[in-house]
Amino acid sequence: MPLRRSTYLLATLVGLLWLGLVVWISMDVLQSREMAMDAARRQGEALARVLESSLQGSIQKVDLRLQEFVRRHQYAVAAGRPREELEPELNRSLGMFPEALSFRVADTQGRYIYDASGVLASNVNIADRDYFRLLQDQPGAGLVVSGPMQSRVTGDWVLVAARRLQDEGGAFQGVVLASLRVKYFESLFGTLNLGPRDTIALWTRDMRLMARWPHLEARMGQPVANSPTQDFLQRGETSGSFIRTGELDGMDRLFVFRALPEHDFLVTVGYAIDDVLASWRHRALIYACLGLVLTVALAFTVLVWHRRFSAATALAQRMSRAAEEKNRESLALLDAIPDPAWLLDTQGTYLSVNEAFCRYAGRPMEEVIGHRVEDLFSEEETRRMTEGRLRVIEARSPLREEVWLDLPRGRVPFEFLRAPVFDAAGQVRALAGVAWDISSRYEAEERRRLITHVFDHSIEAILILDATGHIVTFNNAFAELSGYTVEESAGQQPDFLASPCNEPDFRAQIRATLDRGENWLGEAIARRKDGSDCPVWCNIGAIVNEQGAIVNKVAFVTDLSEKKAAQAQIETLSNVDQLTTLPNRQWFSRILGEWLQEGCQGALVLLDLDQLSRVNDAFGHAAGDELLRRVGERLRKGLRPHDILGRLGGDQFGILIDGRDDSRSVATVVRHLLDILAHPIQMQGSDVVTTACAGITLFPQDGNDVALLLRNVDTAMHHAKNSNLNSYHFFAPEMNQRVVERLRLESELRLALQLDQLELHYQPQVEIGSGQINGFEALLRWNHPELGMVSPADFIPLAEETRLILPIGAWVLKEACRQNRQWQDQGLPPMVVAVNLSALQFQENDLVAMVSAALMTSGLAPRWLELEITESVIMQEPERMVGILEELKCLGVRLSIDDFGTGYSSLSYLKRFPIDKIKIDRSFIRDVVSSQGDAAIVRMVIAMAGELERKVIAEGVETNEQLDFLRLHQCHEFQGFLCSRPVPALQVPELLAAGAEAI
Repeated sequence: MPLRRSTYLLATLVGLLWLGLVVWISMDVLQSREMAMDAARRQGEALARVLESSLQGSIQKVDLRLQEFVRRHQYAVAAGRPREELEPELNRSLGMFPEALSFRVADTQGRYIYDASGVLASNVNIADRDYFRLLQDQPGAGLVVSGPMQSRVTGDWVLVAARRLQDEGGAFQGVVLASLRVKYFESLFGTLNLGPRDTIALWTRDMRLMARWPHLEARMGQPVANSPTQDFLQRGETSGSFIRTGELDGMDRLFVFRALPEHDFLVTVGYAIDDVLASWRHRALIYACLGLVLTVALAFTVLVWHRRFSAATALAQRMSRAAEEKNRESLALLDAIPDPAWLLDTQGTYLSVNEAFCRYAGRPMEEVIGHRVEDLFSEEETRRMTEGRLRVIEARSPLREEVWLDLPRGRVPFEFLRAPVFDAAGQVRALAGVAWDISSRYEAEERRRLITHVFDHSIEAILILDATGHIVTFNNAFAELSGYTVEESAGQQPDFLASPCNEPDFRAQIRATLDRGENWLGEAIARRKDGSDCPVWCNIGAIVNEQGAIVNKVAFVTDLSEKKAAQAQIETLSNVDQLTTLPNRQWFSRILGEWLQEGCQGALVLLDLDQLSRVNDAFGHAAGDELLRRVGERLRKGLRPHDILGRLGGDQFGILIDGRDDSRSVATVVRHLLDILAHPIQMQGSDVVTTACAGITLFPQDGNDVALLLRNVDTAMHHAKNSNLNSYHFFAPEMNQRVVERLRLESELRLALQLDQLELHYQPQVEIGSGQINGFEALLRWNHPELGMVSPADFIPLAEETRLILPIGAWVLKEACRQNRQWQDQGLPPMVVAVNLSALQFQENDLVAMVSAALMTSGLAPRWLELEITESVIMQEPERMVGILEELKCLGVRLSIDDFGTGYSSLSYLKRFPIDKIKIDRSFIRDVVSSQGDAAIVRMVIAMAGELERKVIAEGVETNEQLDFLRLHQCHEFQGFLCSRPVPALQVPELLAAGAEAI
């Protein structure tokens, strides 16, 4: 009974174990299926993102090319320029994009007028295309991308990207388009190494097929009904996945889709369910077979035990031995799952193998069982495997060996484990083996080798610590920086690498930063092995595991020694002017401060050259530099040894005169220096006479602070320059009062734009022949709350000097455009409004963009804006000005030369400038009736403008006699008080309503 009870207990335990194994296998199979599906979804999502980026990139690059063509050539298209001018540009665009089938331009009727191929399809019309009608009806449509369609020229399936063309007035002039081949995207899909039953497709949002791999010609452009993708999109989800039977080919697939955010397209990636779950089904089959074998074996054992329990002990023992032999063979096979496993007799014949063995070998099981090793493997592989088998038999113990095999998928490394199987007599009856694919181990070792190589050969020093802050290792660059080796540093705290010169809480700052999960960045001082200090830049961070715990710390260290040395050298050089070798402003100010601290008395002189800019213009900047060197030498010779001479910047020199306590002696010295400079200097064979102005301030009488004295002497110098050339002025306190008033006016001018104190008045421009007003000039006015209307002569030069003219000029341009468009919207006849441009605006690089932005913001057509440029401005850099004026002219605005006759215009340049109008300066009109010289100049300007086919307008006309003179000599237009003073914008409608009678 105890034996029976033990037997039943054992049977129950075996049954429970069997049940647990079945439950575990079932859960593992279900989990592995979900993992296979999730892996396929992630792969599909990654592939969809890649395709999304590729498609968006293609469309964006093509759109940039279309925008460039529109910007540069839309007016040429509107003008009907010849094909040979524009088709090469389209051909260059076609060559830049392999996905493009063509670049073409269609006119307002939908007929092709330019083609990148050079051959026009004269019988093709695209006026019925949706994208053509959209661009025709909506001027602001921008880029329009069509759905899939067949090209009417080639018959290919294409996507069309198009932009609107229009003339200067904004009227529709056609479209420029690029046809993108659908087959290009299909060929791109075909390079992604998908399975033979997988698909990639590009759809419109209404699920019409645009491109697909494998290609389905019959379904191109056709919609797919009842797609789950529509449900996702209606819920606002732009990506997702689902499983369904493909409507195009009837195959069950896992579909992953992603919608393009900027276009009405979406990408789908479909994986065949059979391929996704192939490995899982194979694994499930193995588990099923294993469970079946175990169940049958268990049932058979229980049955045998139940029927033969009362049999003789001897028979039970024989059955037990048989079962043990069978278990040894089964265990050899089961232990190897799921890797390749086999049972081999001592002669090299395969007795049993598993499915993994057959899968790796690429043979069915019936071609393996009963065959010898040499039947399956090459001669060299057979030799190595036979030698290994014999070593196991000889050693009578398991042996491991690394073996490379040539398999259908290539040469693969394996780790073999062979174990002998003994019979009852203790003899080796067979060999059981299992092989592990160690390709991933080799790949990991290669990655480690590469990382080690980068680590060892990096020029940046790298230090690695463990979680407790002890040194683990560092690279060669760190060893070279510190002088230590890894062997003598490993295991130590890195405190010995830090110099005592660091801040006391240096280490605490690093620890606190790392504890917050951030990297510590900053400068530090390292202590080398030889005891020297080295400035370094550190980037110290923590490496954490999946649980967020710190496992290592790494420091990237950059040697700053050379940089600091260079900075020190720069600091040294920064005190000396490199051109004249004199003390620069920084050093000069420091010397002045030392004199003041020592209680010295003397004079500070600021000397400013008058002719340097002209020398630079006439002889070049090298000659200007030579002039400064010679001036420095002359001044140095004219001073006593204990006086200090320095160059404070540009054309200014500073002088400290020691021990001078009366103004007359200082004045004598300064006059002597000015006389020395007045002697001619030979420059490239010419005598150059230099003059200067000087400001003088005495210390400590006028102040005992460096900044105050420099400000006072600068004020005195500017008074000298304003009074006369080659003169000097002593500082007086009332000078600062005038400076304060000027600064106050400057400060209030800065606020004037923000407080809406600036306004535009408009002076009419009248056509002399008809007497009708045909335009206005916008003139800036400042309505100060305390000072009233401030004269432009008072604040415009101040705005120019302080560069406030840049924001003010931008406001004037925008306001003039806005007001002109508002007048037109009110029903007034369209007229030109002229806006003056400052010289500083031409020095900036964004003038053309600023004008374009003002036109776009206001909606004003370019032909109603005229830009006035003074004659002196355009002649400063004529070659550069030609380019700028041509860019402005391309916008469609009008251009005029203001104050003509006051500058030094070259006729050769004048005819190159794209000028529409010449304005005669008021200084010639004032005495045109009484002065023969002025009259001759005016007649000459009118005649010259007529030869150049330019209009002429005279400004400052105040009398009927002046107007009669201009009418007699056929001047086109005039403006001045004779017609009207400048009036606010609200009075312009009244002025226009009065018309010629008011004039």
